[in-house]
Amino acid sequence: MKNFIINLLDLKLEDLKSFDIDDLGDKVIITITLSRASQKCPSCFRDVSKIKEYKKKTFIHQIINCRDTYIIYNSRRYVCPYCGKTFNEDNPYDKTYSSITNATLISILNEFKHYTATYSAVAKRYGISPTTVVKIVDNHIQIKRHRLQTVICIDEFYFNRHSKYKYAFLIMGFKNKLILDIVESRQEDKLISYFHSIPLEERRKVLYVSMDMYIHYKNIIPVCLPNAVICIDSFHVLKKINDALNSLRKRIMRKYADDKECLEYKLLKKRYKVLLEAEENINDTEYHFDRILGYTTSEAGVLESLLLINSDLRVAYNLKEDYRMFNNIEEKDFNYEQYYHLLNSLIDAFITSNIKEMADVGKTLNNWKVEILNSFIWFDGRRISNGCIEGKNNYIKKILSNANGMQNFARARNRIMYSQNQYETYNLSIGSKNIKNPGKCRNSYKNKKYTDKLENINLFF
Repeated sequence: MKNFIINLLDLKLEDLKSFDIDDLGDKVIITITLSRASQKCPSCFRDVSKIKEYKKKTFIHQIINCRDTYIIYNSRRYVCPYCGKTFNEDNPYDKTYSSITNATLISILNEFKHYTATYSAVAKRYGISPTTVVKIVDNHIQIKRHRLQTVICIDEFYFNRHSKYKYAFLIMGFKNKLILDIVESRQEDKLISYFHSIPLEERRKVLYVSMDMYIHYKNIIPVCLPNAVICIDSFHVLKKINDALNSLRKRIMRKYADDKECLEYKLLKKRYKVLLEAEENINDTEYHFDRILGYTTSEAGVLESLLLINSDLRVAYNLKEDYRMFNNIEEKDFNYEQYYHLLNSLIDAFITSNIKEMADVGKTLNNWKVEILNSFIWFDGRRISNGCIEGKNNYIKKILSNANGMQNFARARNRIMYSQNQYETYNLSIGSKNIKNPGKCRNSYKNKKYTDKLENINLFF
């Protein structure tokens, strides 16, 4: 048992002169003295054996869960008889941080691989201050940009309303779901500057870019990634159509707002979700009593009751289903020329429907027609989409939410990439970048009582 504890202390039995453990219930205190070893003066590099004094140093060594563990180390301080230099003996504890052992440091860094970790919770668990934890993370987790891949996904996420740029730009590899980099702003000029800082040869290797229908991204891709083909994520197209259908539903519902007890208003208000469901997911075999309709029916029956309210709603629903069927295509069945004509027919149907919401969708589809057809390209057995980056966005939101928001972008970037990239790791040596934001310059201190006294003296004279 003793040997096991010594191993946990990053020591060997022969390294110890004395070793003692005090169990105080909520804490464990381990007192150690190292065996004497030959020492070299760091100034003149001669062998030194003369001990000046012993000093007790306390280190946090959190190796037992729910128990505060401290090492009291009797440190020898040597004095060089040749040059007079004084120095501490070599030991495994007195390294980067004055009161934290390397084992504790590694444990703290490993905690932040999970997206739920927060600075205050980790600080409380290890008996140190949140400021120290922030300093440790800033010094040892500094993630570099990863190289661009053949297929990349791009998107933005909301960072902080108090920061200079509210939306950050996320780049992710489609093949291995690796976050390649996070840029502070999604503005065109910032993104162009960022991509142009990457060597042209690397940018030319990007062949496909998956994105949502954001016009600024469409503008910068040909400028920054000359060989890239833009693919619009199919989920965003379907979401836009569903949003238009939902807007039409609200517009129709407002016509019945004067009588909120009528059947039409109640159905449009409380049973609208079946309109947004895929047709094959609508259950037509299980029956239940519907309290609004007042009789037993299935989901398909509720849907039909909704579509009977207004003819425009039925037309819009059918257009939504037509596009969804168009979107559900296997790689082997896709023919570009055939689907080009089919998409044109769908766009005409949207525009000529005489329904404002659907006509607006038709115009959008027409503006992004080529990019939508590019989304049917398959790579490495999967259809190119933004599904992987949307999943990461959810975890990013949780990280920022758990932290109650983060204002330091560099710190947030390192935290997100370290947590969300599976094989991302820390560096035990201190990083070269200063992550801490520069603070405001302090004004010169003025003692009000002293100033008032001087003014009174001047008035007297």
